[in-house]
Amino acid sequence: MLLQAKHLIPAVNGLHWRDSLEIHKLLQDNKDFCIYYNNVEKISVEKLAVALPVHLLAVLLDDCVLSAMMVDLVINAMVALGGNRKESWKSDNESLVEATMVASTLHLLHGFISPEFVDIVQVLLAHSKVDLFIETAFGAVHNVVRSLEAKLLYRGSDHPKKCPLKSAKFHCQQAEAALQFLHSLCQEKLFSERVAKNKELCGKGGLLMLAKSILSLSVSPGFVKEATTVASMYRIKAKVLSLLHHIFEADSVSFLDELERAGNLHLAQPIASEVLSLLKLGLSDSPNDIASHEYPMGFVLLNAMRLAEVFSDDSNFQRFFTDHFSTILSALFCLSHEEFVSMLCSSALSSREDDATLDYDLFKSAGWVLSVFSSSSLFDVPQFKLNFQNNLTMSSYANQRTSLVIKIMANLHCFAPDVCIEEDRNRFIKAFVSGLRKDPVSMPIQLPNSSYTPVAQRATSVCRNICSLLRHADFLITNGLDVKDLMMFRVFCKQLQPLIRSEFEGSQATVKVKSLLLSCMVVTIACLQQRKEPLNLNIERASEEPNVRVEGAATKYNVNENMEIVPRLKESDADACNLETSSLDTRSNRGKSLVEDGDGDGDGDVELAHELFKGSGSGEVKEDEKQGKKRKRSIMSDDQVEMMEKAIVDEPDMRRSAAWIKKCAEKLNQNGPRVTAMQLKNWLNNRRAKIARAMSGKTSKGKK
Repeated sequence: MLLQAKHLIPAVNGLHWRDSLEIHKLLQDNKDFCIYYNNVEKISVEKLAVALPVHLLAVLLDDCVLSAMMVDLVINAMVALGGNRKESWKSDNESLVEATMVASTLHLLHGFISPEFVDIVQVLLAHSKVDLFIETAFGAVHNVVRSLEAKLLYRGSDHPKKCPLKSAKFHCQQAEAALQFLHSLCQEKLFSERVAKNKELCGKGGLLMLAKSILSLSVSPGFVKEATTVASMYRIKAKVLSLLHHIFEADSVSFLDELERAGNLHLAQPIASEVLSLLKLGLSDSPNDIASHEYPMGFVLLNAMRLAEVFSDDSNFQRFFTDHFSTILSALFCLSHEEFVSMLCSSALSSREDDATLDYDLFKSAGWVLSVFSSSSLFDVPQFKLNFQNNLTMSSYANQRTSLVIKIMANLHCFAPDVCIEEDRNRFIKAFVSGLRKDPVSMPIQLPNSSYTPVAQRATSVCRNICSLLRHADFLITNGLDVKDLMMFRVFCKQLQPLIRSEFEGSQATVKVKSLLLSCMVVTIACLQQRKEPLNLNIERASEEPNVRVEGAATKYNVNENMEIVPRLKESDADACNLETSSLDTRSNRGKSLVEDGDGDGDGDVELAHELFKGSGSGEVKEDEKQGKKRKRSIMSDDQVEMMEKAIVDEPDMRRSAAWIKKCAEKLNQNGPRVTAMQLKNWLNNRRAKIARAMSGKTSKGKK
C-alpha cells in the first residue's frame, strides 16, 4: 500500500494542471476508465472516486480538531483578559489594545464555528469549559467598560487620565461590539439558561456589577457633541438591559431568588434605581430628543420598562417601585387628554426609539489599534456599518410600550399576603391618588406645564384618560397584552373611582366623574362584544390554592367582589350598549384622540358608567386568590388542565421526573397558553397538596 501511495501521489499531483476537458479526453481515449500517467502509471478513476470520501472525512476531522483548538484559544484568551483585577491606571494605548482583543477574540468564533449564533451556542455548550468561558467573557467585557468609563468622564479635563477624542470613540466601539456578542448569545434560550445557573456570575452578582457599570456611564461636556459616541453609549445601555431581561426571565431558575439565597439581593438595588432613572428620563421630553438623534440609540426606554415589569412582579422590589414609580404614573394620567392619548393610546407616535447592531470588522479594528504604536498621530477611527434589521414597526413599538405600562400597574396593585406585609395593601393606589394632587412644576416627568390638566379639572381628566386607556387595551389583547393583566388593571380602576371622588370632592369637575366612568365601561363592554370569540379568563395562583379561576364569556359576565362570574348587563343596559357601539372607534383608528370624536370637554363620553369597572372585581384581592411571589398570574386553559389530569393517570409520579415535566410542558404549549416547566412543577405540587388536604379533611370527619 505504501508503494502504491508512493507512485499514486505524484501521479495525482501531475494531473492537477489538467483541466476537466483534458481529463475527459484522456478517459475517452482509454476504454477501461483509467488514466495513464507518463505512459507508465495507471490510475483507476473509479477506485480513486471510492477513496475520495474517506480522504475528505480525514481532512474534515483535522479541521474539527483545529476548530476545537481555536475555541480553546478563545477561552484561554478570555481567562487572561477577564481575570478579576484591582482598579489600576493603564495607559491609553494599553486599554485600547485590551478592548480590541476582547471584542476581536469573541468575534473570532464566527470564523471558527459559524456566522450563526445558534451554531456557536451549541458548540460552546458542548465544551467542557463553557462555564469558565461564561464567567471570564463577562469579566473581560466588564474590564473594558471600566476603562471606557474613565475616558468618557475625563475628556476635556486636566486629569492625567485624559485621552484623545479618537481614542475614546474607538474604545466605545470595541465595548459595544463585545457586549453585542454576549447579548446575541443570551438571545439563544439555551445559553441564557446556562448563564442564569452560573453561581459565580449570577449568584455572586458579577452580571449585576457589569450592568451597574454600564448603566452609570455618562459623558463629560467634551463629548456632548460627539453624536456617534453618545449614540454608541446608549446602545450599550439598551443591550445590557435587554441581556438582563433574558437572564431574569429564564425558565429553569429564578435569577432574583438565586441572588437572594446567596445573600446578594442588595446588588440588584442599584440596577432597579438606574431603571427608575431611565424611566423618568424616557417618559419626559428626552425620548423625542433621542428619537430624532442622527444615530440610533437603542431601545433604552422599552428595555427599561421590560425590566421594570419584572422588578414590579417581585415581592422584594414591589414596595420600591410603588414608592418611586407611582408618582411617575400619576403624572402620566394628569396629562391633558390630547397628550395622554397621543402618548399611550395611539399606534402612531410622533417619534420613537430606533435600534441598530454594529457590523463589526475585526481586521479593521486590529489594523487601527496596531497603527497607534506605529504612528505619533491617530488615524481616523474606522466607521462600522449599522444594521437596522431588528427594528420594530411604529405600531409594534407603541403597543408594547402601552402594554408594559398596564402590566406594571397590575403588578404594583396586586397584593399577596403570604409574601407581603399588611401595610402594603392598597399602598400603590394610595400613592397614585396622592400623586394626582401635585402641581405641574413638581411633577416627576419634565414636560411643559401646559401639558398637564389644572388641578380643578383633574378628576374628570384623569377618569377620561383611564377610559381611553381601557378602550385601547381591548385592542392590545390581540397584540400581546395578557388578559389577566388587564383584569387586574380593571380591579385597580374600580377601586380608584371612589378615591378620586373623595380626593377631589368640592371641585366642579367631580360632577361629571360618575357618568364618565359609566360611559367608559359601556364602551369597553361594547368593544369586547365585537370580539369574534369569548375570552377565556383562567387565573391560577402559585400559592397553596392553585385552582382559583375566573373564567367565562367576558362579553356577558362580570367578576364580582369575590372574583366570581355574575351576569353583567340587563336588557336595558344591553340596549344602551348597542346605541353606544355605533360611536366607537374601529380597530384601525382606535389610537386616535377621543377629542376628535366629540366636542373636546368629555361630554361625548359623559353619559356612561359608574359601573365602569364592573367586571373588574373588588379593589382588594382576597386571600384565597392570592398571587405567588413569582409570576403571580400564571395560566393553564381548561383543555390544558384536562390534558394534565389524563397524563397524571398514566404517570402518577410525574412531579418527581424533570424529563416528564419538561415533555408535558412542551406538549401543553402546543395546545394553549405558554406554561414553563417550573410553573408546571408548581402546579403539580399544589395539586398534590390540595388533594392531601382534602383527604385529611375526610379522615378527620370519619373519626368524628
